[in-house]
Amino acid sequence: MLRTLCCVILLIVQRDTESTRVIGGWRTVLLGEDVDLSCRLIETDEELEQITWQKSTLEGTQNHNFMLINPKGVNKFISPNGLTGRVQFIGNPSENLGSIRITAVRLLDEGTFTCIFSVFPSGAYNTEIPLTVLVPPVVSVTVDVAPVIGENEVVLSTCVAAGAKPQAEVTWKTGKFGSLLRTVTNSTQHTNGTTTVLSHLLGVPTKAANQQQVQCVVNQSALVTEKTYNYSINIHYPPQSVNITLSEASKATVFLCVADSNPHPNYTWSRVVQPWPGSSVRAEGDILHFLSLSSELNGLYVCEASNPYGRATGSLNVHISSETSAACWVLLVVILCLTVAAAALIWYQCKYGQFPCSRHHHRLRKMNLGLLGSDTPNQEGG
Repeated sequence: MLRTLCCVILLIVQRDTESTRVIGGWRTVLLGEDVDLSCRLIETDEELEQITWQKSTLEGTQNHNFMLINPKGVNKFISPNGLTGRVQFIGNPSENLGSIRITAVRLLDEGTFTCIFSVFPSGAYNTEIPLTVLVPPVVSVTVDVAPVIGENEVVLSTCVAAGAKPQAEVTWKTGKFGSLLRTVTNSTQHTNGTTTVLSHLLGVPTKAANQQQVQCVVNQSALVTEKTYNYSINIHYPPQSVNITLSEASKATVFLCVADSNPHPNYTWSRVVQPWPGSSVRAEGDILHFLSLSSELNGLYVCEASNPYGRATGSLNVHISSETSAACWVLLVVILCLTVAAAALIWYQCKYGQFPCSRHHHRLRKMNLGLLGSDTPNQEGG
């Protein structure tokens, strides 16, 4: 009878012990964020003696105690294990809750954490909590060396998704231009567990490819949604042609030198054969400004557009006619001559009695002569 009773008691204790367990769960966190590692002992009324936290990482696969918590909630660090100043106890021993919080998570924090509850009299119960640290990629779209116009296939742009964990997926959206392009993708695994992916966009560097819009698309589990990065393909080529036009936006006489090139060219103005006409003509980059107009400025002016890949020239033949000023002088001389001739004609007509003024003058002259004739005899008779 006593033996049977002992067996029944042993079975009840065994059943209670088998149902006692620690619950937790795996956690995933972004690099630099905080994470709570939760664990709770359930299905027991036994006396809690201690809560112990252990950690194992990829570098150290063995479990190492780093934190002890007594039934009153007082915690003690045994080994910093890289967590100094970044871990705190947020549980409640009276409720068999042994949770901790890790702040500013680092890559080296990734690993397996073990939460252990020691109770009397049955002993220790534990659960493992895997912690995964995600690292979002640092993305850039660029090209190491600017492609120069040519006939051979080269790298037109490169999309880099650097330092990601897990590895990022990189693709391209190229639109209608895509049939002329292809991609080459490779990756590099780093010792800290991150991966860098480089995806190269290759094609023949033509002028038509310049300024074509493409998009690098990056997917990765640390990203909430896929990220799209716009890029304008940049093809370098020398000046193709130079055109010189008269600016309609200015009231002054201003000529513009226009050249199609990439990068933007430097402009140089010169005058063929003849020396530069001093301050009368000012050259400023692609602008040629005539500050005055005279025949002395006539000649052939050349605009040279150049960049590191070549040069091209255009010319402007300037001819300022002086006929306008000569005509003015001729007209002035003619007017003066006509004025002198008119004055002479009037004088002549007046002198020889062709105008009323000359007849009146002639009549007065006769009267004066008559008076002189009558006075003479009177003087002789007296």
